[in-house]
Amino acid sequence: MHLADQDSRDAYIRYVAVRPSAPPERVAAGRPISLRRFIAAGEANTLKALQQQYGDKLGESLLNSDPEVDFELVGKPIERTSTVYLDNKQQVLRFAPDVVEVILDPSGKETDRREPIDRLPNIAEQLPIRFTKTRLNRNAAVRRFVFTRTLQLWHNDGLTYEYLFDIAKQLHDSDEMVMVAGGERLKDPLIFQLNGLPWRAFLEGRINSIGYCLLLHLSNLELKALPT
Repeated sequence: MHLADQDSRDAYIRYVAVRPSAPPERVAAGRPISLRRFIAAGEANTLKALQQQYGDKLGESLLNSDPEVDFELVGKPIERTSTVYLDNKQQVLRFAPDVVEVILDPSGKETDRREPIDRLPNIAEQLPIRFTKTRLNRNAAVRRFVFTRTLQLWHNDGLTYEYLFDIAKQLHDSDEMVMVAGGERLKDPLIFQLNGLPWRAFLEGRINSIGYCLLLHLSNLELKALPT
């Protein structure tokens, strides 16, 4: 990642994903609980198939003969699955379908359809990601945005250690998070891979007596109060 601080000093920085620790093992009656998948219905036992077969007598048939249950199939465990694409007639597609990008307005109404436009990654371009003027108190930021991913920035050597430590110290002392963005006008969200999701990104810094922690929080959802 090519990052510049508020003084326009820039450097290429490594980052790693921050993942939560493994959840505690679930136990019931002294025995561990594991999740398994089982077949719930066969192709001939779906609601649509049963409606076509029994018509208006489906309710009576369900009470009398349980046609929705295939005793030879239902309950068998599923180990591995493969993705299969179907058309609107439930037939297997032999070729990948054309992808169409559907544009929706804020109310969810469709406004346009078009061929997808490739979104190129922008985190390691010659023009670095820079600080914007948007700074939020940490307590306010976590109540305004939904952060779904977090990355931790790492130094490569002594110089980048000092560089990142200074950023973390400034943010830690002010108890703030600063929004970073790309582009000449600092209006471009961060895109980490080809056709990846665009993210609004906020830097948070923490320091103690032995080092620093610089976190990049990513969000694509802002919380807003309902109009009164």
